[in-house]
Amino acid sequence: MPAPPSSGRTLLSRALVRRLRLLLPGVASLSVWQVCEALVPVVIGAVVDIAIIPRSLPMLAVSIAGIALLFTVLSYGYRFGARLCNAAREHEAHALRVEVSHAALTSPDLPPDRASGEVLSIASADADLAAEVFAHLGRGVAALLGMIVAAVLLVLSDAVTGLLVLIAVPVGLVLVALPGRAVSVKAGAQLAATARAANSAADLMRGLRVLKALGGAEWALRRFRTTSDDAAVAGVATGERSGRLSGVGALVMSAVLAVVLVVAGLRLLDGQMSAGALIAILGMTAFLTEPMRALADIVGLTARSHGAASRIAALLTDLAETHPKTHSAAEAPTEPAHAAPSHDGPSHSGPSRAAHPQAEPGHAAPPHGAPRLAVTAHASGLTVSGDSLPAVDVPAGTLLCVLVDEDALAHDVLTALTSQSRVLGPDHLLVTPHAVDLFEGTIRSNITMSSGTDMTASPGTAPAAPPASGDVAADVLAASGADELLGLVADGLDHRIQELGGNLSGGQRQRIALARSLHAQSRILVLHESTTAVDAVTEARIAAGIATLRCDAVTLVVTGSPAFLAAADAVVYVPADAPAVTGTHSGLLGAAGTIGDSYREAVAR
Repeated sequence: MPAPPSSGRTLLSRALVRRLRLLLPGVASLSVWQVCEALVPVVIGAVVDIAIIPRSLPMLAVSIAGIALLFTVLSYGYRFGARLCNAAREHEAHALRVEVSHAALTSPDLPPDRASGEVLSIASADADLAAEVFAHLGRGVAALLGMIVAAVLLVLSDAVTGLLVLIAVPVGLVLVALPGRAVSVKAGAQLAATARAANSAADLMRGLRVLKALGGAEWALRRFRTTSDDAAVAGVATGERSGRLSGVGALVMSAVLAVVLVVAGLRLLDGQMSAGALIAILGMTAFLTEPMRALADIVGLTARSHGAASRIAALLTDLAETHPKTHSAAEAPTEPAHAAPSHDGPSHSGPSRAAHPQAEPGHAAPPHGAPRLAVTAHASGLTVSGDSLPAVDVPAGTLLCVLVDEDALAHDVLTALTSQSRVLGPDHLLVTPHAVDLFEGTIRSNITMSSGTDMTASPGTAPAAPPASGDVAADVLAASGADELLGLVADGLDHRIQELGGNLSGGQRQRIALARSLHAQSRILVLHESTTAVDAVTEARIAAGIATLRCDAVTLVVTGSPAFLAAADAVVYVPADAPAVTGTHSGLLGAAGTIGDSYREAVAR
């Protein structure tokens, strides 16, 4: 996986490099357009000197044809240049949106200080604003080249006036560019405030039904108004700085143009230039107003794009840091402790038994500062080990439950497993989180995750051949408890699901999500508290159904559910202040001493 860009400048540089195929011809075409614009007053001045003053009809006809050709080239130059630069902008905006979305979707978890609404804002508004740099670059290069051509023509027409422009214009541009950094800072603050408002809106929309039911609509409105007002204030501040920058640019450039006009007028009165030259100089001076003002605006707009790019780079860096480092080959940890015990009583496994493997191929290690965890998915099953967890080997055909007293350790285990699943793919290793997310569609589409192409397993890796596209096996529905749900709705699998599953209960959503995981037929399935919203009887039936359905596969369940613990072939219990133990549910319940008391307290409901 390539390293994310370290800064906004790096991200924009990378974007420019990968869009050169569109950018170079686009800038060239826009430059042709701007050069032709600069030539228009020169051509008109020449027509005055060679056709109008001498009253020559043939030269007038040639002049008209030349002007028509010039405007044709001018028009097509702008047409194709703008099209190519806009294409580069849209392609890069799309690429940035996909990159941010991919990083967020493949990351085991969002950073603690990042919310889903903020990620959405960065993936949309910031990506579009950062990609605007292509439009700014095309206009900026074309404007600068047009100014250079106009200055050269001014020198050829009148050396004194041309040299004045060549000196005054760069000085004016420097003065305009100085406040650009302040605009970038304000733009970054505006985007951050907009992201907070978007996150607040997403949060409120997600819980809209709950808020209405509890009478919290007024509170929600006040809460959102506060964040929205902050975004508005930040936007006004950015607009104020941008307006000041544009005003300074217009003032500086107007002063330059005024000086040029005064000097040209004095030289005309002295008889040092012809009428055509005067017309050309006045026309080029008027022409210079547009590229000068464009450059003044582009400085501020580019600063805003830089601010957006900096936010994208910061998010990508934060998401990359949540990825445990992965290695390419597979090797199991040294001397794993087999999950299946030889007796019903607990066997103690302290941290001393856990291997401290180096970053070996096929292992997923946690980010710096987190407890070291190694996850290895091999042909015979799954192995998990770490500093605070005994080396646990889950062979094929085993249902293993892990009960962890410390939430932080459980989170680390699930994060390491999720990271490894990103590498191996869902047909080999699938991790189902506790949170249930359903999508608009039908029960069928939410289980198969496709309207036409089903999620299937690679040949030889699934316990059985997957069902046909769009079909859900009856044993999957029975094992997940979703068959009871289908009996309650009129359309069965084609029953419509509203946004976020709002027309279903929590238990119904969990059963559909569980059916989705079982339907994938992954060789290794990891579940995390997947039945907390269903009743005890249904939960026991689900646990038994999963044990039967996946009798030839590997199933690891991180849970405190007595139903799953009882159905498991083995249980690994990790107390908060004692070494981990491995045994059966009945054996651990009947264990004497502190371990037995702690286990009974952990599973009691």
